[in-house]
Order: sequence, then structure tokens, then C-alpha cells
Amino acid sequence: MKSLPLVLGLMLCASLCQFSRLSHAQETPDPSKEDYAYLTRMHVPEPVISCVAAFDRWVAMTPRYDTFIVPDRRVLSAKIDSDTTVFSAGNPVPVDEVIAMRAVAKVRGRSQWTRVDSRCGVRDGRVVGVSLTPNVRPKIVQ
Repeated sequence: MKSLPLVLGLMLCASLCQFSRLSHAQETPDPSKEDYAYLTRMHVPEPVISCVAAFDRWVAMTPRYDTFIVPDRRVLSAKIDSDTTVFSAGNPVPVDEVIAMRAVAKVRGRSQWTRVDSRCGVRDGRVVGVSLTPNVRPKIVQ
């Protein structure tokens, strides 16, 4: 009788081990493709979608901001400049196009949101540079 719990325990362990092997064998879906699929359905150009994804990744790693949001209307009206051959004067990386759009970013550790101009350089379909610049509106004195 004392061996029955041991046998049941071994059987349970074997079952769990088999389940574990099955769950690891299945391929997990890539969340990045699913996160931006709605932009494809909205007919947003692929370079713009790549830029939004690059900004999301960059903001997750930068110490300055912790959240980045581009409203749908800003994504749809993103400016794609195919005439520019370098990303910026400060970062002269050769590019095929520069994508610019307005966005908002939240400063890390604060509840303050900042309007930003986002620029993204794309070469051969890959993002090669990103830039966020605070967009401060001048105060109107009456």
C-alpha cells in the first residue's frame, strides 16, 4: 500500500513531463506582428508600421521616456520623405526615406506627457535611425 502513492506520483510526474515537452515544442506566436496588424488593415504603409514598432522598442529601452503613443490619425497622415538621402545632420546615416509624425511620450517617473516630433530613417526596408524631439508650442502673449 505504501508503494501506491509512489507509483501514482511517478505517473503524475511522467504525465507532467510529457505535457512540458509538448508545450515547449509548440512555436509561440510573434507578438510584434500581432500588435501592429491593425495598422496593416488600416492600409498604413509598411515603412510607417516599422517605424512605430521601432519607436516602441526604443522607448522601452531609453531612460528618458517610458511610453510612446502615436494616434491613428497621426499614423495615417505620416509624412514620407523619399528625397532625403541622410537621416539627420547629426547622424548622417544613408537612408531611402524619412518618416515623420507627431506623437506623445510620457516622461519616465512622472505623469507628464510631452508632445514630440518623431523621425525615423529607413534603408532597404529596415529602420536605421530614430529621433524624438520635444515639440514645445510657443506661448501666445495677449
